[in-house]
Amino acid sequence: MALISSNYKAYLSSLPIPREVAVEGLKPDERKQITQTVFIEPDFHSADLLFIFGTSYIDNEILEVLSVDCNQGLFPKVLVTGKVPYTDVGGRMQYETEKPVASIMCDELVVRGVPSDRILVQDRSTNTLEDVQFSLDILSEYNVSPRTIAFLCKAHHSGRCLRTLRKFFPLHPLWPITYEAQYGGVRVSKSDWYDHSVSRGRVYGEYLRILKYTAKKDIVSL
Repeated sequence: MALISSNYKAYLSSLPIPREVAVEGLKPDERKQITQTVFIEPDFHSADLLFIFGTSYIDNEILEVLSVDCNQGLFPKVLVTGKVPYTDVGGRMQYETEKPVASIMCDELVVRGVPSDRILVQDRSTNTLEDVQFSLDILSEYNVSPRTIAFLCKAHHSGRCLRTLRKFFPLHPLWPITYEAQYGGVRVSKSDWYDHSVSRGRVYGEYLRILKYTAKKDIVSL
């Protein structure tokens, strides 16, 4: 059973749009529009920087693969982000520690053989926009000026992540690396997200966030 700290409960209650938004009765053309907006096709390329967005769920298998890629020189620098505390990057969501997710991600990469001096840690951000905004200071501090950026995120978060990065890196090649998150045994997949209430709620919530933040100009329109 997940152990959720009072800090994380407060964080969840502060969200302007809940993580899951109940929705029913969407027409096929509406589903298609949502799918095209929320999901970005993965496009793996080596890059000067691997940017890892803060998350409550990350797949261990993708960490293993990317750690090997880092050690083979495909990603000379890695930037991990996120303040919200999580204790487990294996999929079970437990929040009984105050350690930032960025620090946990860094530890997981180091355990898998990635040299710590190749990892930049940004542990102040509490949302996707801040993940990128606050990371600009870290890149400047360490004099890292990537010409190309690969980014890692959940598949159903990829549309918003790309739009957020594009706001701050309008001309850079941006390469998405995505994985399917799982909540309560339900995998959030591009192909069948509408078939389950959990995945449907997650995807529709993301769609609403993209609309809201595009209107606010927090992210760009693709």
